[in-house]
Amino acid sequence: MSTRIILTAALRYAGKALWIFPAPPDSKKSYKSADHSDGRKWGMTRDPAEIRADFAHWADARIGIPTSAVNGIVVIEIDTMAGHGVDGAIALAELEAEHGSLPDTLTACSPSGSLHRYFRHPGIKIKNSASVIDAGIDVRGDGGMVIAPPSINPDGRRYRWINKLPIADMPAWLIELTREKPPSISQRAIAAIRPPINGANCYGAAALEYEIGVLANTAPGGRNAQANKSSFNLHQLVAGHELDGAEVERRLIEACVANGLIADDGLRSVMATIKSGRRAGLQHPRVRPT
Repeated sequence: MSTRIILTAALRYAGKALWIFPAPPDSKKSYKSADHSDGRKWGMTRDPAEIRADFAHWADARIGIPTSAVNGIVVIEIDTMAGHGVDGAIALAELEAEHGSLPDTLTACSPSGSLHRYFRHPGIKIKNSASVIDAGIDVRGDGGMVIAPPSINPDGRRYRWINKLPIADMPAWLIELTREKPPSISQRAIAAIRPPINGANCYGAAALEYEIGVLANTAPGGRNAQANKSSFNLHQLVAGHELDGAEVERRLIEACVANGLIADDGLRSVMATIKSGRRAGLQHPRVRPT
């Protein structure tokens, strides 16, 4: 019965001109690949016959929907403390107080309790990010994807729609916070000397694991100072194209959950410390020793 329900939903999405793909039940990727799908990323398709074949072959598949201009959507994910160790609703409330409320729009709820707010793609490149515009707020833009209702996780919990509203336009302030920005003068200068690195290289990965390990094990009395120091050190490597900024911020938050700092001082205070280290670190790029 569940397989039939998910197949019906997948065909309905395709009937609305959305590209979809079969996603495994335990990961946000695709069972298919571009190499075996005529170059289509994730093996995405709108063809009913191909969709029926896909969901018959992978009976446990969830429905993956690419975000970005290809489907004309951007999804803003608001994480929960229970599901992710960080309360994105607090950060969103602060952003809305500063910039204005987000418009009501089509919204889904994930099994972890995260809210997925769907917006129309604005026609300019929107960068994928995790906890970059603020803690617990993830952006699924160009090159990204989401799992759509009524997909089921291995524990039996479903993704579900919580309203049937039309998809709203992104407000200007949200576009500004999430759009792909041109590289700064310093970034261009560094790139001219050293090509950008996709993801963490061995040097960057080792530095990331070291700093996160130190921070996660720092005792009360030194945690705030260490959070600032670790943020500074790691964001130097972000500026030097040795690490990904979204991954660094996510790991710093996780470390501050692990050492109890967020529980004791609150998310807002911890994010202020991380952002302070980030601002300073980005002004002092650091790269691998040559």
